[in-house]
Amino acid sequence: MTDPTPPAGTTRYLCPLECGWHHDDPPPSTDDVLRVAPDPDVRSFQEAVSSIVSKAAIRRLEQTEAALKQHLATHTDPAEVAAIEQMLADKGLSGANWRE
Repeated sequence: MTDPTPPAGTTRYLCPLECGWHHDDPPPSTDDVLRVAPDPDVRSFQEAVSSIVSKAAIRRLEQTEAALKQHLATHTDPAEVAAIEQMLADKGLSGANWRE
């Protein structure tokens, strides 16, 4: 069962095929930056901090993208088509109307 409200600060990514799956990305923490080293060519403390934070953010985005791709691989082609057709029907764009 999907928790209707994620914890504060959490970003919830829902399956675009509306199957009920979701990926919760918790707010940034100090653990995110402790495993990241700054670029070796930084010249100041501010550049080091910016480098670490940027790398940590990119790493979190890559993890979220990997989770979504892994989930989408569980959908079969017919299930994807059925879900898309249902979404279009819900928007009044069923049949050939969605191509117009």
